Amino acid sequence: MIETYSFNPQCITYSQMNMIFNARIYYRRLTTWTRAYLLSRYYNIGTAEDLFNRLYSESLEIGDMMQIIFGRRSSEEYSQLLSQFAIPLRELITAQLAGDMEGISQNLEQIYANIQERASYLEAMNPYWNQIEYENLLTTYTQYIFEEANALSRGDYSRDIQIYNQLNAHTNLMGDVFAEGVYDYITSGAGASAAPGTEGVQCINYDQMNAIYGIRIFWFELVIWIRNYMLSRYMGLGDTDEVYNRLLQVPVDYVNILRQIFGEIVVGEYVTLFYRYIDLIDALVTAQIEGNVEEIGLITQQLYQNADERAAFLASINPYWSEDEWRNRLYTNLRSTLDQSTSFLMGDYSRNINIFSSLLDQAESTSNYFAEGLFDYLNQQQSLRFR
Repeated sequence: MIETYSFNPQCITYSQMNMIFNARIYYRRLTTWTRAYLLSRYYNIGTAEDLFNRLYSESLEIGDMMQIIFGRRSSEEYSQLLSQFAIPLRELITAQLAGDMEGISQNLEQIYANIQERASYLEAMNPYWNQIEYENLLTTYTQYIFEEANALSRGDYSRDIQIYNQLNAHTNLMGDVFAEGVYDYITSGAGASAAPGTEGVQCINYDQMNAIYGIRIFWFELVIWIRNYMLSRYMGLGDTDEVYNRLLQVPVDYVNILRQIFGEIVVGEYVTLFYRYIDLIDALVTAQIEGNVEEIGLITQQLYQNADERAAFLASINPYWSEDEWRNRLYTNLRSTLDQSTSFLMGDYSRNINIFSSLLDQAESTSNYFAEGLFDYLNQQQSLRFR
């Protein structure tokens, strides 16, 4: 009998945490590029072909994760199944835009048949993944994508925001199921690695892990909602006030989690700095639209000063974070954000998409640095309590 070592919710190791995070982030990125592709189809924002290629490429990333564990052949076969999902999705939108009901029906059949094939293949690949569970997960995910497409096609941006929030919660669940199945496979002896013990190993509990993830995903959310706000301002996409309010919501969960870890008094200063950053981005967009070069220069200086202050603050509350490292990361993000705004202004959507892709990569790297430092900090605090 194969023995399995499931995640212990009271002791999630750093490697287990990363496994979960990588799976969650894969689905989050996939959702992000799917939405970008939908915008290109319904609103001609960016080149549809370029964005489809990015979506197609992103969908295959999970194959790279699988190859390490299950081998090249299995990962390539599953990647092929994934590609057979993306193409009918593209054709479905084409049929919808053309009012081709027969085409819509045919592509829907292909998409749902593909879901069943993928779920079946996953269970055959790994006995710790369940076909029925995956059919339900993939079907729900796909239905959310369809709802988002319909909301965008109707110009119902309020509904689009609601669906986006629901998708985020669902992709977290998908990531957890994927990661736990991989972990069970590896530790059962079916994979190459032996079952690890947790005695003497640094670990945190599941709630702490989710707190770190909530902070980590903040960097993605910030990139995504600043872009959505710029789309609203430059392209007239959606209710600008509603999108801006959603952008203001992004730091809320992030700051609340920081409060739980570092305390109210410590975090209060950071809240002010962060909302100042969002206000400055808003002012920058206004100045660029108005062509106020002097104001753009002044705001840019203030943005870099704000980055300096945020870097200093983060380094001051956690010895595992470096002020220089944070300054470099925040400067890089700021330069890309400024470039993104300019590319919207100039209507250079090809460059804009490249910048957005770079911003997502930066968010992933920065969130990983953040998670490492926070994991070490929490372990240090636990060690001090047990002395």
